[in-house]
This record gives sequence, C-alpha cells and structure tokens, in this order.
Amino acid sequence: MKLIMAEVFNSWQGEGGSVRGSAFGRRQIFVRFAGCDLNCVWCDSRAFINASEVARWRYETEPFTGKFEYSPNPADVDEVVNAVLRLDTGDIHSISYTGGEPTLQIKPLKALMERMKEVGFDNFLETHGGLPELIKEVAPLVDYASVDIKDETARAAEDWKGLVLREVESVRILRDAGVKTYAKLVVTEGTKTENVRWYASLLKDTAPLVIQPKEPIDISQRKLMELYREAALVMGRKNVGLSFQVHKYLNVL
Repeated sequence: MKLIMAEVFNSWQGEGGSVRGSAFGRRQIFVRFAGCDLNCVWCDSRAFINASEVARWRYETEPFTGKFEYSPNPADVDEVVNAVLRLDTGDIHSISYTGGEPTLQIKPLKALMERMKEVGFDNFLETHGGLPELIKEVAPLVDYASVDIKDETARAAEDWKGLVLREVESVRILRDAGVKTYAKLVVTEGTKTENVRWYASLLKDTAPLVIQPKEPIDISQRKLMELYREAALVMGRKNVGLSFQVHKYLNVL
C-alpha cells in the first residue's frame, strides 16, 4: 500500500496545553502526511498542501538529531513503519499523525495505525476534522485526537460555518468512540468574540477547547483573555485552556 508522505521525526508535542486529551510535553514520533483540502492563511506546513508537488519525503536517521535522509514518493507503508521503529527511544507517548490532512489518505492511515497498535504504540490523530465520514472509519484505532475548529479568519473554506459544523461532528464521533479528544482553535486579533461563543456552544459537554494564538502572535493579551473568558463562561471554567506552539520556542521540529 502506498501513500504520499512529507516526513517522519522524533520530537516533543508542543501543542494542546493542559486540557483533557492533550499530549503536550510528551515525546512523540511524528508521521506527517502530504496533502490538504484546505488552505488556511497561516498554515505552517504550506510546502505540503499540494501532495502532487511533494516528490520525496524525509525521515530522521537518528532520534531528535534533525539529521534526515530522503526517499521518493509515493512511500510504501512498510517503509514508513520502519522509519518509525528506528526512532523509538523507549519513552514515546504516542505516534502523532499530522499533515497536511492524514484522513485524506484513509486506507494507508488505517494500515499505519493498525501496525503501530500491533507493536504497542498509542495513536494520536491531529486533524482538521472537516471529513467526519472518514473520521468515522479511523476512530476505532485512535487513542488521542486534536481536532481543529477553523476560525473565520483562517479563510479555510468559503462555507466556513459548514466546515465548523463538520469539525464538531468529528469531535463527537471520536468522543463516542472513546477517544481522548480536544478541540483546538487558532485565533488572531481579528477573531470575533461572537464566533468564539458559537464554537463554545457547539462543543459544550462534548470536548474541551484550547485557544491557540496564531504564530507569529498578533493578538493582544487583553483580547486573548476576553476570548478565553467568553469560551469558559459557555463551556465551564475547567473545559478551556491555552495552547502555544512551544516546540517553536524550543527550536525543535
């Protein structure tokens, strides 16, 4: 079975904060898929959006060194499995499947998750959540999940409200499958308070929410506090947290 890959490497999970379902601060092996059907204005994996343009993928040769070798796409599932196993440092919390959007390649994603479960790893899915029908297929293999809620300022889709509703449906599917799940909302100075109230009302009693400033940060502390407070007033004070891309401050992948 083949897939279009971007990279495999060993690092820390730098997002998620302290909410239930987060793997923040945990050691993970990251499996990044190429290809995404959205095009957020602040995407930090822009080089991998168009899978047809990703001619080769890279894999770390020694854990946490940033030393890479390259192979042509498409990759064989066994190649990716071997790359992951070579990076096992014995302290791995879970395997993070990220992108791009992993669920666009649902068959190889499921195959990789099955193989990782067989050798004793937990699976952590990072997804934009816009494809709940595919989320349903993979949910039984997922242990942890981070599902994006795309704010209007992301300009991810023309029908951004429809996208949000599909993302929340994905959160529900994962929760109902017993997955430790949280929602992640990237915010900017232009994020509307009434939109955050709406997201919070959709997620209430479903999953916790982390609010994460876009990098580089352009939102004032006052605005960030306001958005946090409004979400917590709807969802409950224990169900909202802050997330930052801490791995960037640590200068690691």
